[in-house]
Amino acid sequence: MPRRGEEKFCLGEIAGLGLRNGFFRIAVFKDSAKKQTDLYLLSNPLNPQLWKATSSRDSIQLSREQLLSPIAGGMNQTFFDLLMPFVFWPEEYLKSGKVAGRPAHLYQFSCPVEITRARPDWKTVRLSIDDAYQAPLRVEILSDGNQPVRSSTLRSYKKMGDDWIVKSLDCLDHRTRSNTRLEILAAATNLDLDPVSFTPQKFMLPLAIPDSSYEYFKQ
Repeated sequence: MPRRGEEKFCLGEIAGLGLRNGFFRIAVFKDSAKKQTDLYLLSNPLNPQLWKATSSRDSIQLSREQLLSPIAGGMNQTFFDLLMPFVFWPEEYLKSGKVAGRPAHLYQFSCPVEITRARPDWKTVRLSIDDAYQAPLRVEILSDGNQPVRSSTLRSYKKMGDDWIVKSLDCLDHRTRSNTRLEILAAATNLDLDPVSFTPQKFMLPLAIPDSSYEYFKQ
């Protein structure tokens, strides 16, 4: 959603084995029939890595700098935003307070050299954690002058069985004032997925999840 001009829409899928596994896949559909797809595998926020599937059903490993690139052209959200590697950087507890109307704890993380080399205007990352659910409410990337460069804010979440999942979040570029909204349209949990489908050698193969496994959400 740019500050001026027409909005742009893009469909995709995110799939993973679980929070502690460290690997997940992102598919970005390039047409409405979902026949042309950019498929990526991300792993391990402690040592972030990114692969992209090729047309020959092989994969190539992309550079760490490409983690900072938009997942879809013309949009704000990056692989970095979903992987959140900053939780392993040097941290400082700031305070507790209200964020988006909820009690939260605020932490600040110092950007390492490899990040500031690629993004010289990035100095720190500020993370707000919900006091009750221990879930990220807001992530702000700040410049030297402590001015926000970009931010991701949780807008809504939904309970599926015993789990809470993100339903929508905004990613705002504070300089252009453009916003990208990630909205989850449907989700499937408690699936028996093959771990081999989340390896650099096999992640380009279909997951074959039946449509009946999904719960579709009202928008």
